[in-house]
Amino acid sequence: EADNRTVHIRTEVKNYADHRETIQVVNKLSNANGGQTFRLVEEVTLEAGETKIVEQQAVVEQAELWSPERPYLYSLASMIKRDGGKRTTDEITTPYGIRSFSWPCFRQDGDGRFYVNGVPTFINGVCEYEHQFGQSHAFSHEQVAARVKQIRAAGFNAFRDVHQPHHLD
Repeated sequence: EADNRTVHIRTEVKNYADHRETIQVVNKLSNANGGQTFRLVEEVTLEAGETKIVEQQAVVEQAELWSPERPYLYSLASMIKRDGGKRTTDEITTPYGIRSFSWPCFRQDGDGRFYVNGVPTFINGVCEYEHQFGQSHAFSHEQVAARVKQIRAAGFNAFRDVHQPHHLD
């Protein structure tokens, strides 16, 4: 079972300018209530046109684990800062679940079960089509939430988008 408390982050940065730039790569993890879990800062100097991969990691003590029964998500904000960290010039936020999983083919222990966070988990899923009579292929957030409630109420714990994936807004 892997250590599911360590968050590993790889951020690719590129200098599109025609001169050397020094930036800060900042990754901040916040819990579901918006409280900061950690903030990682690394100063990086890039030559004109250069691309680098910045690797950072941090341990989340007492992590709230994602599971099919309780899909807890953190928010990972990745930022590029300039002027000594005073000015943010790029930022993206990614929903982030902390969990471990274990496939039987990699364990070689004779146990044919799939595990999530050390608990045997049966994956029972559906193929989800984003179709509803009289509607287009882009469900609203409310329609997506209602569809997830229907899937869960029917006893499923997984789904796969089929043909037309859900909107990304």
